[in-house]
Amino acid sequence: MKKTSFLIMAFIFLLGLMAPQAVFARALNRQDKEKIECAKFKMYVLSSFFDVNQSWEDKSKFVYPRQCGPALENKKIKVPEWLPKELEEMNNLKVVYIPKEGTLSEATLWYRTFANVYAYLDRANNALDPDQPVVMQQLSRNYVGNRIALVSNLDRLNKELVRGTEHYNMKDSMQGRARAMLATLEVINQEFFSTVESFASPVKQREDKYRKSVMAVVTLSNQLWNEFRAAPLPNKMPSADKYKTTEGERLFSTLLLMLGAGLIGAAVYLFLDQKREEALDAWNRYREKSVAWADDFNRQFLTIDVKYIVFGTLAAFGLFGLFMGFSAGGFTGIFLFILFLAFGIVVSVRMPKVVLEHLKKSRGRKINAQLMDSLILLSNSLRSGMDIVQGFELVAHDLQPPISDEFGLVVKNYRLGTPFEKALEGLDERVDSRMLSYTIKAIVIQRQVGGNLTVIFSRLVENIREESKLEEKLDAMTAQQKIQARVVGIMPIIMLGVMFMFRPDEMLSFYCSLLGIIVLFCCAIWVGIGMMLIQKMGEVKV
Repeated sequence: MKKTSFLIMAFIFLLGLMAPQAVFARALNRQDKEKIECAKFKMYVLSSFFDVNQSWEDKSKFVYPRQCGPALENKKIKVPEWLPKELEEMNNLKVVYIPKEGTLSEATLWYRTFANVYAYLDRANNALDPDQPVVMQQLSRNYVGNRIALVSNLDRLNKELVRGTEHYNMKDSMQGRARAMLATLEVINQEFFSTVESFASPVKQREDKYRKSVMAVVTLSNQLWNEFRAAPLPNKMPSADKYKTTEGERLFSTLLLMLGAGLIGAAVYLFLDQKREEALDAWNRYREKSVAWADDFNRQFLTIDVKYIVFGTLAAFGLFGLFMGFSAGGFTGIFLFILFLAFGIVVSVRMPKVVLEHLKKSRGRKINAQLMDSLILLSNSLRSGMDIVQGFELVAHDLQPPISDEFGLVVKNYRLGTPFEKALEGLDERVDSRMLSYTIKAIVIQRQVGGNLTVIFSRLVENIREESKLEEKLDAMTAQQKIQARVVGIMPIIMLGVMFMFRPDEMLSFYCSLLGIIVLFCCAIWVGIGMMLIQKMGEVKV
């Protein structure tokens, strides 16, 4: 890693030597100069704090200069109370041996690191002086030296030391502040590289790249200063006694929850009491709809009690709301449970109609698949001398459900005294099939005005065959859109499940909050809209 970094730096440095010798460091203005001087001063103070050869009396004499703003001008900089003891321990910890320099302590490494950032800012500041000439070769060479020195120091500070059986990590220095400061220094290292890289950039981009990299180092140096003076990181878990509650507090919280639930219940009761007549009318209308739905289910040869669909859907939403409410807890949990329960009521009262429509369409598709065989059988029966009723009996006897059940019901109604045309109209109402509807209309017209049903059935069979081929071709052409619609709907659910597997606590805490519930509902709505749009794009009506 080090060799690769040095090779890249050398290549950029050679490019900078071959570039035209234009003066572009003047791109920084007066305000930039003041910011640089303030950051440079802070880095000088930091390096002085970690200089073990400098007395504490000298370290306590620093005051903020004018460049740091009028609010801080001439304000004294206090030495942190924790620093003297911490610096003594860091100085006693010998970290690395360097030939011709000896063994360096951790305090010396931090001193050199801050001094290196100070040297960079001082170099950028001097480049702004109109009385000093700017030599690009020398400036670029110095910036390369800054980065190489910073990379070396960061590599040493990030190493874990082993002393006998003990492990020491220099990231834990300064009461934990070193972790944040090392992260900031890594970003400063990247900006050092950007500064060197700007020398090899095209002429039109040099000034902008140089200014952005220098001002980024200024901003990061101020952040480094703030991290040094920040409060220490906690080094132990807070005591559980701090969060303990008394029996009286828990009882009071329970009473408040019960009172809130009672008030909500009373408000709902008063509202329903005022709307009693309207609610009763709505209930009676819904009961009539339920009877009609039950009859429709029976006409689909299914015996389903509507109340099982309604209460089953409501129970599913109620259990999910109970789980979410229990996970959230407190008043938020009660609100979530009521919210899911209300949404479940809205969905459950409409669920029987949705289920019925789905069953009718599914049954219609199955009958469509059997219709061609039944028409061929009807046509053959008519050619053999049978009438249309006997042909229906033959279909009911020889073919499989569901078309045999429907044709058998037509014959049964006819034998009980229902006119054949009326029995066919009942079949048209029960089955959602366009081709079956055409067949029924053809039979009714033939019985009223006459005609050759054999020829009509033959043409219908031919049309059904051609339409089936066209539908298969369209299915093949629109398969991609249908798969995309399914993927759009399934992938968010899969990703949500994966995130729950890896981060269950964070996911539960977010999606059990009010913001998480809103995000979940909005995502469900937009995913549904996306699925419908993609599906509509692939629909072609034949």
